[in-house]
Amino acid sequence: MEGSASPPRVWRVLQGDGSDGILVRSEQGLSSTVLGRLSFGALVLAEAEAGSRLRFRLLRGKGPLQGWVSQKVQSRQLLERVDDPSSALLPPDSSGTPLPHISMDVLPSCGWASWYDLRRVANFRDVADALGPGTPLRCRGGRTLRRNWLFRSGHFAAATEEDLATLAKLRLRTYVDLREGTDFEGADAPVYTQLFPPSPKERQEGKGSQSATQAPGRRVWCPFTKDLRLRPWTPDEKAGLVPESDTKAWTSWWFQRASRQAMAGKINLPSNLAAVNRAALFVNAAEIRAALQTLTEESNFPLVFGCVAGKDRTGLLSCLILSALGVDREIIIADYLKTNQAARHIDACNQVGQHLWWQQLEVEAPERFRRLRPSLPTLRFDASWEGKTWQSRGPDGPEQEDREKNGNEGPLDGAGVDSALASGPPAEALQSLQSSAVYEGIVQYTLNMLDEEGGVLSYLESIGFGPDDVEKLIANLTE
Repeated sequence: MEGSASPPRVWRVLQGDGSDGILVRSEQGLSSTVLGRLSFGALVLAEAEAGSRLRFRLLRGKGPLQGWVSQKVQSRQLLERVDDPSSALLPPDSSGTPLPHISMDVLPSCGWASWYDLRRVANFRDVADALGPGTPLRCRGGRTLRRNWLFRSGHFAAATEEDLATLAKLRLRTYVDLREGTDFEGADAPVYTQLFPPSPKERQEGKGSQSATQAPGRRVWCPFTKDLRLRPWTPDEKAGLVPESDTKAWTSWWFQRASRQAMAGKINLPSNLAAVNRAALFVNAAEIRAALQTLTEESNFPLVFGCVAGKDRTGLLSCLILSALGVDREIIIADYLKTNQAARHIDACNQVGQHLWWQQLEVEAPERFRRLRPSLPTLRFDASWEGKTWQSRGPDGPEQEDREKNGNEGPLDGAGVDSALASGPPAEALQSLQSSAVYEGIVQYTLNMLDEEGGVLSYLESIGFGPDDVEKLIANLTE
């Protein structure tokens, strides 16, 4: 427990007045509407007492979330007072939802792949090409995922004019932006004028985009990690009174505990990213539903969705889409891991994007820039980097000459930082590359989590994306 000013009045269900637990009624009177039964062992918070009747709020166990119950029937005691609530009201990571622990002992092979020869846009790819351009992506019912229709990507903030011209040729109508939109994620860039208005800055400041009528597409904002930041404990969290049945509040409490463990170095980067996926699914379900709803409108295609690196939030949405379409688990994992072929490019483009944001900040908010300047990270790639040049197209990345110039694509260890990273301190360079890679344990954890919800279709229905929506998704994305 995080501490409480006074112990809450918590009661435990001892036995029932029937085979299924304690009878719950809507009001104090014994003739009021029956709401259901509280399960044996359930923990409830007493909100009011009237004689032998008790009005409760359910904290742990199964049954109605609130109502009235009897403390005893004749000589049988149905409830008992919990003397030490803190020992009974265990936090979520100690009562059925342990924190993830995913290995990152070995850094995956990381490459410079760019499937559309983009210089300063990383990890842009056709979702239908998860297994390669020549291999159809099989979906439920023998259908296949349409090509040149659904794309995933890292950020566009550092895109060159050449990159923007390449993207324009794809006639993209919609960019589903999964980023939170603060600081570096909210930096302005030409892409929002030329391709996908409004810019994050315009949205934050409530301004309309002057270029919206001229641009061929639009940006739809669905921040998967909205409000998933470290915050003070709520009073209910301090006292352990968050109801287990309130999935959003329960998961938010769980995530705050995971975040503190990550800050203390007790869980590693991929474990923390897996925790973010759980929080996004259950705390920000409305944003997930909004992103998926965008995919049910045929007029929004061709469509690209993405975040900063095009791997974590983007990987989560791709996982949900492919799962809903009935794509095999092994292929979903392959789509997720394909990011590692572009991890070095992601690392470079993210650093350029950060540098561009720092430049904007210095001009637009000089006081804040001076205050934050001591925290400015070491950047091995900045706005002067013109981007990667490609001698070959496809997942194999650059030709041998380019590989020798920019470093190999094999695994690294603490002492094996290659020439592409040599301009920065080895430890920082390795850590930066580690954060640009993906780890299979994250997607396995996410898929297992969906299985625990009864499968992806059950999860989607629980957040308001029902069977009719799934049918529209299938109709728009497959052939």
